[in-house]
Amino acid sequence: MSVELKKLIQARLGARARFDEPMSRHTTWGVGGPAWCLARVNSAAEAAWLLAACGEAGLAYKPLGRGSNLLVGDAGFSGVMIRLGGELGKLALEGDTLLAGGGAPLPGAVRLVARQGLAGLEWAAGIPASLGGAVATNAGAHGGDMAELTSGVSLLLPGGEMIEAAGKDLPSGYRRRVLPAGALVLGARLKLSPTMPAEVERRRKALLQLRRLRQPLAARTAGSVFKNPEGDHAGRLIEAAGLKGLAVGGAVVSRVHANFIENRGGASAADILSLINTVVLKVMDAFSVRLEPEVEVVGV
Repeated sequence: MSVELKKLIQARLGARARFDEPMSRHTTWGVGGPAWCLARVNSAAEAAWLLAACGEAGLAYKPLGRGSNLLVGDAGFSGVMIRLGGELGKLALEGDTLLAGGGAPLPGAVRLVARQGLAGLEWAAGIPASLGGAVATNAGAHGGDMAELTSGVSLLLPGGEMIEAAGKDLPSGYRRRVLPAGALVLGARLKLSPTMPAEVERRRKALLQLRRLRQPLAARTAGSVFKNPEGDHAGRLIEAAGLKGLAVGGAVVSRVHANFIENRGGASAADILSLINTVVLKVMDAFSVRLEPEVEVVGV
């Protein structure tokens, strides 16, 4: 990898750029080999500079978010993992609209709007994502999703150009949002509904408690592993196939919720990927339904 580019990044970002950084320290699964560089950018200008530098060097990059919904291979990632911080991690309110930086934590956004009596985001209580990641993947639960709330998105294109896009102009579907290739979500505007704060808070707490009861939140997971097939639930199919507790190395299908894979200690990315593939094959054999992974796999 370019020594010159490494020097440029170090000069611009200082200690916020870590080289050969193990991704096992930064993913919720706790697995993954080293990234060539893990860089935190604190402004749109820094992010634009970094993307332009990567483009000139022909180097891959990827937004990291909070490290959930992501499986990084044991060999690592031969590019730059980008974490958004500083002004790109802030939350603010403008009437009934939430102005959120792409690096802002989704749980923090949920708590903020609930306190202010703004309804619509309660379904996201307990989801360990960044706002940018949630927008880019159209995260959702309990009948709600990001697309229905997102009125606008600030995007950074690969060449370093920043654009504002209306939410309605970015096609979406179940756990899917169509963004320009290579774009980073720098921020988003979420349109919410004014309601009594006590009612919004009651619903937020109820949905968070439901998540705690039904999901292995204390375990090392990446969230739901598979998308729900139309008209069914991935967890139901996996459980019906008798796969709860199935293990490969340190990776195991959760006994709490079958659509979660836990790192019970010492799992490798290869263990998790092997278990994912095994579950896909066994559910296909049992029900002729092909499960589609929801987690993103890189460096494998």
